[in-house]
Amino acid sequence: MEDHTELWDDYSIEFCKKLEYGCNGDWKRLDPDEQEIAALWKLVVDTNNGGFEQFFTNWGYECYWYAMRGIQRMGYTELLELLHGTYMNVFNKFREDARLTYYSDIFDYLTDEDENILMETNTAFWEQHGERLCKDAYEFYHDKLKKST
Repeated sequence: MEDHTELWDDYSIEFCKKLEYGCNGDWKRLDPDEQEIAALWKLVVDTNNGGFEQFFTNWGYECYWYAMRGIQRMGYTELLELLHGTYMNVFNKFREDARLTYYSDIFDYLTDEDENILMETNTAFWEQHGERLCKDAYEFYHDKLKKST
């Protein structure tokens, strides 16, 4: 039995390296597939490490939207609804908040309700969606699209 989490990590990290070292962090220098792969790698790694809030505050709106576009393209509706619902209920209100200098400043303004939503999202991701996302993403980008760096 294949470990899709490891396969996905080994495959997708190359696109993150391309973003960081080949494109100096400029997402626009990647093609749409590459943007999605790099964003999905960041989503999996950060959400598994510190939760969806870590992913969002580390990488922001642009990375979030690329990850959501990838999830949508794969047809993983349940995960898309979970993460986008969390974004709309927790992070969207900070979109133009003048109190924020960095995305990490959001932590200073989270309510108990926000934290409960985030915990529910993280638990669902860890228990139900993380491994499936790795499998679906690997099969979609590597096997179906044959995308390479």
